[in-house]
Amino acid sequence: MTIKQIMLGLSALALSASLAPAAYAATDTGTLTVKTRIGAACTLKTKNATLDFGNLTTISDKNHDANTSITVQCSKGQAYHIYMRPGLNPLDWNTSFERRMQSGSGLLSYFIFLDSAHTKYWLDKYWENGLANRSVQATGDGTDQKYPVYGVIYKAATTPQAGDYTDTVAITVEY
Repeated sequence: MTIKQIMLGLSALALSASLAPAAYAATDTGTLTVKTRIGAACTLKTKNATLDFGNLTTISDKNHDANTSITVQCSKGQAYHIYMRPGLNPLDWNTSFERRMQSGSGLLSYFIFLDSAHTKYWLDKYWENGLANRSVQATGDGTDQKYPVYGVIYKAATTPQAGDYTDTVAITVEY
């Protein structure tokens, strides 16, 4: 071994020793607290659902059905209700569950239900008048929960004037 090789070896040893962690004589410890708070919450994920009865030429032939769905996400364990307001043109707020779409001066009656058999009207909190099971009542599980909406235009003796009929029904999630 040559002097040059010995010097290179000693230099490498000295360099590695200078990179070694220093030895400490004492230590002190503490803790890190990690936390969060999950508040009770519900989110109506479906902000603009559409209940579309399609293009009709008559309503005097049969009942016309349509359906859609709305999605809600609530905190796990959070109880909630989903209500449907009566729309812009209800027949009579106090005595009827009939909603109406409008086109100009024309009105077209329809109904919204919780079930496909059309036996449970989907109502507003203030429109229930003591009727049970007229809104969705559920408990959140932390995931998206999807609820069907069923609509019907019942067969009528006469078909209203031609036009594009619309209504706006507000959806309320109360928790």
